[in-house]
Amino acid sequence: MRGSVSGAVALGVVAGLLTPVSAAAQDVEVVKSVGVRLPVADLRAVELDEDRGRLYVAQGVGGGDPLVVTDLDGRLVARVPAATDLSDLALSDDRGTLLAAQAFSGVTALDADTLTVSATYPAPDGACVHTVEPSGDKVVGGFVDCGYGSGGLLVWSRPDEAPVVHTAGPDHHPVIDASPGAPGLLVAGDTGISPVTTYVLDVSGAAPRTVSRREDTGSNLRDYALSPDGTQVVQTVGHPYEHRAYRVPDLSDAVVYPSGVYPADAAWSGDGSTVAIGKANTSNGDPDIYLYDRDGTTPKYAVDFHPDDVLWDGTLLVNRDGTRAWAVSYDDVYQDVRLLHSFGPAHAPNAPVTDLSVKAVTGTGKDKATAFITVDWTSPTGEDDYWWITASTNGGPEREFWRGPMAPGGPHTLTYALPAGTTTFTVRYKDFWSWYPDGHSTATVRR
Repeated sequence: MRGSVSGAVALGVVAGLLTPVSAAAQDVEVVKSVGVRLPVADLRAVELDEDRGRLYVAQGVGGGDPLVVTDLDGRLVARVPAATDLSDLALSDDRGTLLAAQAFSGVTALDADTLTVSATYPAPDGACVHTVEPSGDKVVGGFVDCGYGSGGLLVWSRPDEAPVVHTAGPDHHPVIDASPGAPGLLVAGDTGISPVTTYVLDVSGAAPRTVSRREDTGSNLRDYALSPDGTQVVQTVGHPYEHRAYRVPDLSDAVVYPSGVYPADAAWSGDGSTVAIGKANTSNGDPDIYLYDRDGTTPKYAVDFHPDDVLWDGTLLVNRDGTRAWAVSYDDVYQDVRLLHSFGPAHAPNAPVTDLSVKAVTGTGKDKATAFITVDWTSPTGEDDYWWITASTNGGPEREFWRGPMAPGGPHTLTYALPAGTTTFTVRYKDFWSWYPDGHSTATVRR
């Protein structure tokens, strides 16, 4: 979420951008996005570096896959073999350092200009670091228990030194977020434990201190998104089916950003003007991502992925002024395709296209009663997409004589025994989900 002549025709059908909307987006037009395939074997986290025109992609722990750097459109820029087995990424507040949770053993810092290792932050044995955030002059890692006895937080004041360990909450599988506008503060909670308790922690001192906590802020925690000024946090939970925001630091109610099922992610623009919220496993016609003005309750922009594509948690990103956003989806059927979607008020996404075409010519000599036909297309190519072709002679009824899958992509060649007269071949495609536009093309030959 790209004319007719005698003997041959090629007809491209371009997608309309509008699709039915859910109740949350009833007053906003919804654009469709097909995305582009990311040059990765695995995926665990994505970070935006708008200054350098880059996206950083962590490919996961265990396979030895390196950090991948792409441009803002998902085209490969570099692979960084010095940083492999990554579970999370975060740029420092000054945008000069890329922090990477590496191999569950600590945090590696890379110079964002050169992508060379500049520092390391080791974790104690048995504390498997899976997420990282900068907060003021500290580096904070969320860890799970792999022998330590508890999950919790690690707070480093300097590289190559032992961190302060905090297990007074969260203490199971922490989800954390921080903001340049609130140096030293951290919002945290545990996923895997319901109902959720949300904490605001001060990590600026010698040891983390709980500033506030709020119990029962939903169930099945997936994400926190702290505003750039550090005054509002948007929480993503499996239930309730909405994105609730709380004021920081006291965690009092702020605003509810309507979304519907199933909440999956949230992100802020760099200037704090725009909130993006995402959903997973949406039904056909129900958008996957909404953009809201801060404190607004009516979305100003909405994006729909193909029904087989599901938003990958934690991959929603927004640029500084809220005019462009990014997200990654995966194929819910085969789970082997990672698509980068880029969209926004100032950046139209890659729209779905059905570019089916047919050409036909008559043979010569002994083949003069045979039509040689070529059907071609590049989109769509889903596993469940099929095209079919019919023939009609001298204005008579159409007869289907071939049906084939679109998954391999074109071209496909076939022949047809021609009766005397004028024969029109019609190739068609219709999406079961009505997400891709219908495809239709004709070619006419005479015998």
